[in-house]
Amino acid sequence: MKRFSQRTRGGAVLAELNITPLLDLCFVLLIIFMITTPLMEQSLDVKLPRAKADPAYQLDAKNILSVTVSARGIISVGRNTLRSPGELATLLAEELQKNPRTVVALRADRDLRYQELVDVLDVVRRSGAPLGLTNLPEAKTAR
Repeated sequence: MKRFSQRTRGGAVLAELNITPLLDLCFVLLIIFMITTPLMEQSLDVKLPRAKADPAYQLDAKNILSVTVSARGIISVGRNTLRSPGELATLLAEELQKNPRTVVALRADRDLRYQELVDVLDVVRRSGAPLGLTNLPEAKTAR
């Protein structure tokens, strides 16, 4: 490592900064963060409970009742359009009489008013049918 810069033929001073120690430090810090970041996410020691699967209740495609609510609050079940949440309550009661294993899959538009969504959720909750919310996976954005 040079301590003093050398003069060149033209009389100008050649000053060089040795950045090797700085790069070494950056790489060491990068490695430390790469090792510790995954450990920070799993820092809590948690023992998860176990549950037994109920063989009597298997989720089958024929047991799923798809309820769709549009951005304007229009409720449809399958191809049938309903006029009100009250009609949904009647339809759910009939479906649960036919098939007690019916599960409601709710598809709600993301621009739906919150109160209209709560009204539909309340009808499904009062019917006693299990409820699942349907969504799409987040799309990857191109850079």
